Amino acid sequence: ESIAVAFFGDGALAEGVAHESLNIARLWRLPVLFVCENNGWSEFSPTDKMLAATPPGLAAAFGIDALSIDGDDVEAVSEAAGELAGATRSGAGPAVLECRTHRHRGHFEGDPQRYRPATEVSSLSMHDPIVFHRARLAAHGVEEAELDAVDSDVRSRVAAAVQRALEAAAPEGTLPRSAVYAETIRG
Repeated sequence: ESIAVAFFGDGALAEGVAHESLNIARLWRLPVLFVCENNGWSEFSPTDKMLAATPPGLAAAFGIDALSIDGDDVEAVSEAAGELAGATRSGAGPAVLECRTHRHRGHFEGDPQRYRPATEVSSLSMHDPIVFHRARLAAHGVEEAELDAVDSDVRSRVAAAVQRALEAAAPEGTLPRSAVYAETIRG
């Protein structure tokens, strides 16, 4: 059976629509897996200054099952998502998965991140899920050449998808990409 999966950051939990969504999903026992990518920052402020609850605590307030896991651990994410998705598929209703992670870049391109402690920003390379998982795979005997081939294939697929998107026509009735910012500024 199909389920819906909604991804959002921890900052969204301070918004009324998040509470309303959890409430209606629980009341109607909707097959939804809510996945909170919790990087500890609600835009430019620490999340704990913006939200009085944790994602699992908020889920509990609505009677929704929740798990909180290390979102930098690919295998932990896969296992927890599979467990909650399976329960949701079997009719248990909505569930919340909190993936505790790290924001590797600013909130927007060019964000100088002056609001973050310098030690936090300088230590981000120690929290890279791709680096961790690659090392785990190598430790389990996957050859470096195979890992490099996967990396190259993924980079090629992403580059091709970006190119297709850039070359695609804008949806009917929308402004061309070149006019979006000009119209916003003039408007």
